[in-house]
Amino acid sequence: MPITFRYYEKPEDLKLQYDFWTEITAKLPYAWKPTLSPKQYINQKEFHPNSRCFAFNGEKIVGYMSFTGAGDFVSLGYPWVLPEYEGDLQDELFDRIYKFAVSEEYGGKKLAQRFRSQWQAPIDYFLSKGFMISNRSPIVGVKLSESVNQIVDSSNFTYQISEGFQFDRWKCVTIANQEVSAKQLEMIETYYGSVAFDFSLECTKEDKTIGYFGVTIRSDTRYSEIIATGINSKFNEYYSEMIQIILQECLKRGVETVSIAQSHLTSFDSLDQLGFTPITEDVMLIKESD
Repeated sequence: MPITFRYYEKPEDLKLQYDFWTEITAKLPYAWKPTLSPKQYINQKEFHPNSRCFAFNGEKIVGYMSFTGAGDFVSLGYPWVLPEYEGDLQDELFDRIYKFAVSEEYGGKKLAQRFRSQWQAPIDYFLSKGFMISNRSPIVGVKLSESVNQIVDSSNFTYQISEGFQFDRWKCVTIANQEVSAKQLEMIETYYGSVAFDFSLECTKEDKTIGYFGVTIRSDTRYSEIIATGINSKFNEYYSEMIQIILQECLKRGVETVSIAQSHLTSFDSLDQLGFTPITEDVMLIKESD
C-alpha cells in the first residue's frame, strides 16, 4: 500500500503526535518526558498547519515530523519513523517540513534541535543536512535503589514536596545569588513554562526559601530529570541533602534513573557520594537557513 501524507488538521492530531513520539523514543537512552511546546505552539500566532506532517500506510501512522517556531527561530524536529521505514520516507518528511520552515511564507532563519549523545542516527542525519554541533552539555545521573532512603538531617532545614512547579518561587531563590537580566528571566520562564513538571521541592530555613527544584518523570521509561535548580549560595552545604530528598521522592514514584545537567551542580563532588556519574550529553545542533 502506498504511503500517504497529510498535514495537521484537527486537535486529535496533537495526541497522534505525542503518542507516536513516545512510542518511537521509548528505547532511546535518556529520552526526556514530552514537553508542552507542541500544545502551546498550536495556540500561538506563529502556528501553521504545515508545521506538522504525518505519514501513513493505510490507517497506520508510520512517521511524522514537525517544528515549533517563534519569530525567525525554529526548533526543527527529527523525521521520526518506524524502524522498517527509515531512509526515503525520512527524507520526504524532512523536505516537506524543512522547506516550509525556511520558506518566505514562514520565515525561519535559525534552526536548532538537541539530541542525547547516544542518539547517533539523528545526530548524523542532521549533520548530513548541513547542521553543525554548537554545544555539548554533560549530564550526570544515578540509578536508584533503596540505599537513597537514608535519613536526611531534618534539623538543617524543612522542606515540602508539591505537585507542579512555580516559577516565581524558583526566581526568588535564584536572583538572591546573582544579577539576572529581565531578558534572561523571560527566556528561562518561557523554557520552564514548556516543561511538564511532575513535582517541586522547596527547602526553607527560618521561614526563608533557600532551595527550589523542579523535577520531571517519564513514567513509561521511569526516567527522571531535575530540570530547574535554585539554591541560595549561602546554603550550598545542604545541596546534596536536597538532592537526596528528590531521589527519595522519585523512588516513591517508581523512578529508576535520575539525571541532572552538570552545569546545575554547585559541586560535582557533593553528588558523588550519592552515586551520580556522567551518563550522557545534550548535543545541540544549529543551522542558519540559506
